[in-house]
Amino acid sequence: MDTAAPADRAPSVRHELAEGWRFVRGRVWLWATFASAAIAYLCFMGPVEVLLPYIVKNDLHGSARDLGMVFAAGGIGSVLCALAMGQRDVPRRGITFIYLSWTLATVAVAGYGVSTAVWQLMLAALAFNALETAGTIVWATLKQRHVPRRMLGRVSSLDWLISIGLLPVSFALTGPVASALGSRGALVAAGIVGAIVTGAAYFVPRMRDIEGAAAAVGPDASLGDRTSGVLADAG
Repeated sequence: MDTAAPADRAPSVRHELAEGWRFVRGRVWLWATFASAAIAYLCFMGPVEVLLPYIVKNDLHGSARDLGMVFAAGGIGSVLCALAMGQRDVPRRGITFIYLSWTLATVAVAGYGVSTAVWQLMLAALAFNALETAGTIVWATLKQRHVPRRMLGRVSSLDWLISIGLLPVSFALTGPVASALGSRGALVAAGIVGAIVTGAAYFVPRMRDIEGAAAAVGPDASLGDRTSGVLADAG
């Protein structure tokens, strides 16, 4: 006979999601980053994925090999950045580093729109992916350090859900925007507007509170250390 009290049973998915959302809502550096990422991806992800191949083929009269070289340059930028970041400590001003990297990365999207040769597209792709990777590495590290282990899965799930939630809209809007501004104009506009949105999020009040935390809290920290870190985050 099952004598366990209802309180001892595993919480429902709805309860866990609600708890995760309450945790995120109480921390500006989380919810503001999720929201700004959603808008930035809305601005540039569709244009990059749809219009970059179009420009290589129709404006530059390139081949599939040329497009592959552009994508490869982006991959090289990510790998080199990851190797370089692995040799360094996490920046002390993590949020500042993240937003500087991501803002510059989004500006690099405009580089696709002004490039007149495949090698220029390759440089823009390398810069974009390297900067995006740098910010993402530090972002993932901050989540590991400042989010309690029991909440980390829920916070990461909300991160992905919110950040990429508008991608279908981005793809749907790319055609009409490109018709109005041209393929190159749409990419330039995407980079500029996305960079403004990303940079503006950095100035949301209390965004940088966790930069003042005296000690980072990692997933292997003791319960006492973890509780102190969470309180510091709540600020």
